[in-house]
Amino acid sequence: MSRSAGRQGYAGAPRSVSGARVRAAGLVAAGLASALSLGACGQPTRSDDGIGPTVSVPVQPTIARDTPTDDVPDTTAPVAGGLFDASTSLVASTCAPTGDSWNFSGTVQNTDSVAHTFTVAVFIVRTSDSSDVAGKEIDVTVAPGEKGDVAAKGFWRGPKTGVECLTGVTVKDQ
Repeated sequence: MSRSAGRQGYAGAPRSVSGARVRAAGLVAAGLASALSLGACGQPTRSDDGIGPTVSVPVQPTIARDTPTDDVPDTTAPVAGGLFDASTSLVASTCAPTGDSWNFSGTVQNTDSVAHTFTVAVFIVRTSDSSDVAGKEIDVTVAPGEKGDVAAKGFWRGPKTGVECLTGVTVKDQ
């Protein structure tokens, strides 16, 4: 068979040289577009040395341990003009309903060497989810070494079941 422009193809059909070039150019273009689309999608490619791509992570700084200092004042004992735990100042209290009206009464003792104004907080909370139902704050000033009475008559109306009474004491003048 001679080489000519009218060569026979595989199935014996004539094939033109220019058609083969167009098909070859199309295959090259399709292959190039495919390779570029893979590269654009972030697909890793092997380098010439046969090692795949690597990830670089910067070195993280070391976190130093925080060592506490002894600068925190002791808040459990009375100190002249200082802080103390006021929760022990409520030495007696009663919180209960009379019918459907809740009443609170109590006694605050000042064990410090200076006068303080105490705030006694009384809360009615649901026992099912500890949500607040009602609350009342009562202020009382007590001289050093003395006791003072606090009371909240009828501060909430509601049932006895499903709720409880909680109290707390803070020092207002600190």
